[in-house]
Amino acid sequence: MDTKIVKKKSKLKFVLIGLAVMVIIPASSLYFIRQKKTYNVSAEDIQTDQVTHGKFEDMLMVTAQTQSLNSSLVNVLEGGVVKEIFAEDGAMLIKGQPIARVYNPNTEFNYMNQETGIMQQISQMRSTLLEMKNQEFAQDKELLQAQNDYNTALQNFNLQKRLYDAEIGKKTDYDISMQNLTYQKQRKSIVEKGFSTEKNSRNAQMSSVNTSIGQMEKSLQILRSNTNNFLITAPASGRLSSFNISLGENLTGGLSIGKIDLMDGYKLVAKVDEYYINKLHIGIKGTLDNNSKSDEVMITKILPEVKDGQFSAELTFTERKPENLKIGMTFGVKLKLSADTQSMMIPKGSFSKDTNGKWIFVVKGNQAEKRTISLGRENPLYYEVISGLKAGETVITSDYSDLKKYEILTIKK
Repeated sequence: MDTKIVKKKSKLKFVLIGLAVMVIIPASSLYFIRQKKTYNVSAEDIQTDQVTHGKFEDMLMVTAQTQSLNSSLVNVLEGGVVKEIFAEDGAMLIKGQPIARVYNPNTEFNYMNQETGIMQQISQMRSTLLEMKNQEFAQDKELLQAQNDYNTALQNFNLQKRLYDAEIGKKTDYDISMQNLTYQKQRKSIVEKGFSTEKNSRNAQMSSVNTSIGQMEKSLQILRSNTNNFLITAPASGRLSSFNISLGENLTGGLSIGKIDLMDGYKLVAKVDEYYINKLHIGIKGTLDNNSKSDEVMITKILPEVKDGQFSAELTFTERKPENLKIGMTFGVKLKLSADTQSMMIPKGSFSKDTNGKWIFVVKGNQAEKRTISLGRENPLYYEVISGLKAGETVITSDYSDLKKYEILTIKK
């Protein structure tokens, strides 16, 4: 009996110990889970800035280069090897002035063969026309002969009839003249009908042949003018720019090898980071600083093609333009994206590329703690803070590449 009591007490003790262990293990696990990851950093390795509240200027600074207001591309019409160069980059040219000449023996040989073929076809068609003219002449001659024979038969018949009526002529002569008159009349009628039918058909054929000859001659003119495409000429009068080719260089048809600046005014072309592609639009105004003078400009065209992370925007002067402008000059341009507002701000820093502007380390004493934030607009100097920070707080704005996986930083001086 005592043995059973001892066994029950032992089992109860084992159960209580097990329950205690089960309670202790989750509690310790929860402690380690709740423990935030910390990291020691040197104050010299980080940069801190203060959150401020003030006027946020929604603007963008870009570098713009002057270009001709209007220009015309210089294109290669026929591909080939550069044989001669007649002009240099920056030269003033008049429309039609030679710029360069290319050489392509295969194309020239093909042109010669095509020209020979077209000329042979034209020659054959003209021979056909000549034959038709000869046929027309022969038919005219036959018609004239038939008419003459009929007139002769009619005169002879009238004579024989008068003699026969006067009882001087023979009846046989009268009958023969009548028979001949009937024959010549029928013959003349048949010749006239054939003449009319053949004339209409021949006129239609000659018209068709003449049309074909005209088309062939136009093709020949175009072909001959194409041989002039080996000579590259100025498409308009102006200054040659962006022109850089070398003797012996192989140029393909359709390639643009430069442009002619028409010198009828100037525009500004700015390269802008693709981040702003949905923020810029036609009509946005800005200012250009030049020798302590400010000139107003306005965006007139957006070129949405993104290349190397940038797109282009064209601007023109709205009022006065700077004096002594030249193509290729560069200016700093300040674009006003929207009206100024009173906002919370933090200076721009490298932290945003690692956090996408969604969180930041906020400094309190010798520690910095990770905090969720929301950023809005930006300008070259500041980010606009939408939520998560207060004026006067200090934040770390330097690079976060080594700090992303931590939640608390201990700052050592």
